[in-house]
Amino acid sequence: MNMVIPYLACQLTGGVLGAAMAKLMTSRENYNKAHGAAFAVLQSEGQIGGAVFGEIAMTCLVTMVVLLGAVNATTRSPLVPFMVGCTVIINILAGGDISGTCLNPARAFGPAVMSNYWSYHWVYWLGPIAGGLIAAVLVRFILGDRNIRLILK
Repeated sequence: MNMVIPYLACQLTGGVLGAAMAKLMTSRENYNKAHGAAFAVLQSEGQIGGAVFGEIAMTCLVTMVVLLGAVNATTRSPLVPFMVGCTVIINILAGGDISGTCLNPARAFGPAVMSNYWSYHWVYWLGPIAGGLIAAVLVRFILGDRNIRLILK
């Protein structure tokens, strides 16, 4: 538990450093056209509901694959890296036009800092955090094996 704050700081720093490197390697015209890789898919209030739901669902799905494939003893598999990669690809294809498929607040934070593009930025924090929490609750209370579940042992 004492590593949570340093972990989060490293995630956010990595997001900013990655966005800074992208800015250095990209022409100004292309960088500005892409909003610095910030999530510019959301352009109106009417898109927020779908984007929040999409981010929650997609993050929950990829987190469930990790938790059930790598952590849960009864469903552990050596194919987890492949399964996670496939899940991320499917999420990107399914949610790219809906929200941009962030799945990680640090991934949204870095480009937002570098391009100063903050429109609807909160969606990319709320969705992934809620999706991860929902996946953790599902595994800890319903889907996990007897060693992981808190109830129904």
